[in-house]
Amino acid sequence: MAKKMIFTVLILCLGQAAVHDALSQERSSMELDAYRWKNRLLLVFSSSPDDPNYQSLIKEMQAQQNGIKDRNILVFEVLEKGESRLGGTGLKKEAIDFLRREFSAGKGSFLVVLIGKDGEEKMRRQKVSLTEIFATIDGMAMRQREMIEKAKNQR
Repeated sequence: MAKKMIFTVLILCLGQAAVHDALSQERSSMELDAYRWKNRLLLVFSSSPDDPNYQSLIKEMQAQQNGIKDRNILVFEVLEKGESRLGGTGLKKEAIDFLRREFSAGKGSFLVVLIGKDGEEKMRRQKVSLTEIFATIDGMAMRQREMIEKAKNQR
């Protein structure tokens, strides 16, 4: 009798944990959907802020803030060591875990993933410069339309 009760409690706990994981993943996925059609997402995965590839890309981004803003890019910095953030806002552990799983970012590796405004993955690289990222974005049909519209509005 006691074994049945322990087994039942164990099944209930495991089931509850699975439901919680599914809801957390669904919630995080919906949170990324909130950026669709508004922003391009640049996910930068790194083992630490000391990674030379990470430091190089961050330095480029600091020097090109206007280009990032003009292209409607939101940068997610997802670090194994140190604070992960979206812009200046810290990311919660569940969001970090979701992003690593969703984009198959292995531990100990440097990876950059670009997501277009349509929510589709546009680039995935282990080493990339901001110039390459901008060139990829500027070659997109949606970005071409944005640049034409911006030029019309400046007349």
